[in-house]
Amino acid sequence: MPLTQSSLQKLWLKLLLFTLFGYALLGKGFAYLFLGELILVLGVAIFLQSQRVMLIFSDPVLFLWAIFSFWGLCRTVPFLARYRFDAVRDAVLWGYGVFAVLIVAFVNASSQISRALNTYRKFLHWYLPVLPILVLMTFMFRSSMPTLPWAKDVSVIMLKDSDAAVHLAGAALFLLLFPIRSSGSNKQDISVHRLIGFAGWSVTALLVAMKTRGGFIAMMIPIILASILKLHKIGWKVAAFAIGGTLFALMVLETNVITIKNHGRTFTPEQVLENVSSIAGGAEAGDLQNTKEWRLIWWRHIMQYTIFGPYFWTGKGFGVNLAVEDGPPGISPQESALRSPHNGNMTVLARMGVPGITIWILLNLTFAFRLIKSYQTATQSGSQFWSSVNLWILCYWLAAFVNMSFDVYLEGPQGGIWFWSIMGFGVAAVRVQAYEARQLLAQSRIRSAENLDLEYAPVRA
Repeated sequence: MPLTQSSLQKLWLKLLLFTLFGYALLGKGFAYLFLGELILVLGVAIFLQSQRVMLIFSDPVLFLWAIFSFWGLCRTVPFLARYRFDAVRDAVLWGYGVFAVLIVAFVNASSQISRALNTYRKFLHWYLPVLPILVLMTFMFRSSMPTLPWAKDVSVIMLKDSDAAVHLAGAALFLLLFPIRSSGSNKQDISVHRLIGFAGWSVTALLVAMKTRGGFIAMMIPIILASILKLHKIGWKVAAFAIGGTLFALMVLETNVITIKNHGRTFTPEQVLENVSSIAGGAEAGDLQNTKEWRLIWWRHIMQYTIFGPYFWTGKGFGVNLAVEDGPPGISPQESALRSPHNGNMTVLARMGVPGITIWILLNLTFAFRLIKSYQTATQSGSQFWSSVNLWILCYWLAAFVNMSFDVYLEGPQGGIWFWSIMGFGVAAVRVQAYEARQLLAQSRIRSAENLDLEYAPVRA
């Protein structure tokens, strides 16, 4: 049986989901299998056969991405001869946006969106219980874990705490917005499996709070936003969830069973209080203050040589190691190897100049505005499904965006492919929702016209 264009697209979407779940589970260890890049090439081939290239110009978000990527290409090509593979590697910052285009092209029906959500729910059933184990293994046993033969410094499990924070936010909001209800009842079932998932989420959240301030912020802001917008539906659930999670965390703190050492830095329950206090503006420990200062110095330096300096229009391009070129004081060799200033927005500014950051801001604002508008439309029309979909995608995107503002996230496949896939899924959802609304409106007008014809039809003797 020959493969049709539709079956190829469905197969590609399944492969993409498998890859995204792999990134969420194993992080950088899965990224170095290069499945994401392979799937990207396969998707482009399928997309070109579909002859829907003009789709890019029919949607404002995709059109802005096209402008953004064109400028990124202009800032990559001149450096290929000098930096070669490094230029290509850095260019994934805009290149992974192709995933968004492919998802919009291949997802055209609400049934596809429902299937994707159901697949994600099944993934969460076992993801949440094993997530704290994966994070702890990365913290404590990374040096003793086996590495990949072609990447000696990459262990098979290498899940960053801040990346886990993004998925914690997405998982919590999904379960709150799309609860499983017992048949014939509006009440939710309480099962052992759910309790285990709640415990796994709570332990991982505690580890995130101990390890990273940026990840903790990225996790909490979307949950708070959703609680405000859906105050009556999930606000009380979040409050109960927070109380239960806090009590569980206090129990762990009191037992003092968690003590983690990583790169010479000790993480204990007291670290949670220090991190939360520093977020609120309290006094900071020496190592927390140092990690904050060298980033701020670097970001100010980038603004000086772009907004107020000679790289205003062009930036420094893709390929140059910004950590080595800018040389911020206090940066460690490990941080220098990451090549980027721990802020995706600053990376865009440094490499693409003011034009690049302007297009980047417009792209994200347009995406967020369309989701908010679609959420309001769905809420006003009483469509609980679409309002939940819009809000979940918006909050997942927000968690990723906040995280990339404090960490190297957008510049790698385990974060970049997730980010652009969320944007693509969001655009696809908005387009499908608008299409269904137009269909319902057209059917309503047809029925109204038919009723009008019946009402004024001539009566025959």
